[in-house]
Amino acid sequence: MLAMDIPVALMTGLVLAEAGKELIKSEDRYKRAFIKVFTLMYAAIFIAPTPGYYFAGWPAWECNFMWKWVDHIYDVPLRAAFSYVLLAVAVIPTYLGLLLGEYLIKKGKDKWVRIGYIVMLILVGVVILLLWDITFNISSTYAKYEAGESYPFQTPSFMAGWAITSLYFWGSLIFFYFWLKKKK
Repeated sequence: MLAMDIPVALMTGLVLAEAGKELIKSEDRYKRAFIKVFTLMYAAIFIAPTPGYYFAGWPAWECNFMWKWVDHIYDVPLRAAFSYVLLAVAVIPTYLGLLLGEYLIKKGKDKWVRIGYIVMLILVGVVILLLWDITFNISSTYAKYEAGESYPFQTPSFMAGWAITSLYFWGSLIFFYFWLKKKK
C-alpha cells in the first residue's frame, strides 16, 4: 500500500546509509558513488517490484482505495502509466533516505540515522493501525471495496504472495546490510 511503501523506502535508504557508513566517510569518490548507485539499483530491484506486484493484482488496495480510476487502467495508457509512479515511489524516497543518512553521517550524527529508520518503522506501524480496516480487508477493485466485497488478509493465496514479497524485501535488506558493512 502506498501509505506504507513511501516510509519503507525512506527507511531503506537510511538503513543502507548506515550500512555503507565507511563508504560515505571515504575520501574516495568512487566509493561514495558506489553507495549511491547501489542504493538506486537496490530500490529498483528489491523495492519497486513489490508495489508493482500489488498494483497488478490489487490496484485499489495498493492505492489505499483512494481512487476509482484504478479499476479502469486497461486500455488507458495514461492510467497504466501510474506504474511508473510506483517505480518513483520506490526509488526516490530510498535515494532521499540515503542522502539524508549521508548528510547526518558526514556531520558526525551517525546515531540519528538509526533513530531515523526506527522512526520510519514506527510510522509504518502507526499507518497500519490507522488504516487497519483497509489494510487487512483486501479488495482488488474500488468497486468491490465500495460494495463491501473483501476478503481477509489471511486468505492463503494473498498471504502466500505477501510472505514471498516480504521475504524478498526483508531478506535482501538484511543480506545487503551486512554485505555493505564489510565494504571499506
